Amino acid sequence: MTARCKKRRNQNNAIRRAKNKVKEVKKLKKMLGFIEEDVGEGNLMDKLKDITEQKKKEEELELLKKETLAEIVQKEQKATAKREKFITVVNPKTNVKHLYNVKTKRDQFGQYPAWYNPRKERKKQMVREGKDARRKEFRGKRMHFIDRTNNWKALLAQ
Repeated sequence: MTARCKKRRNQNNAIRRAKNKVKEVKKLKKMLGFIEEDVGEGNLMDKLKDITEQKKKEEELELLKKETLAEIVQKEQKATAKREKFITVVNPKTNVKHLYNVKTKRDQFGQYPAWYNPRKERKKQMVREGKDARRKEFRGKRMHFIDRTNNWKALLAQ
């Protein structure tokens, strides 16, 4: 871009900003409630009081929602905790309590913990049940020069 074009563009933008500044300021004041459309209705302080009262009501509603949600979660947790054993873990990042079922390893939301590895758990269960947890012998093709029938460790020990 040439310097002349850039200069002209900057000049035009400055003119446009100056022209629209009055409209933008008026729009912002109207949004914030500093400008009354109906002049006879009340003054600025009444308007501000109404806005603060409305904010307080919204905050109270939010608190009520949080409390009721917490009560509902507690009722659900008590209902499920009576049947089976659970372990409570608090997530440090989100501060959410997770009730992990000891048997299924799932929490109240149906999610597994981050450390859960299903293959490892299956292996542990096989050991607990007394079944052999070792893998089956390899049945595929091996390199032709390795003789699996000889017991090399026994031969070296002699």
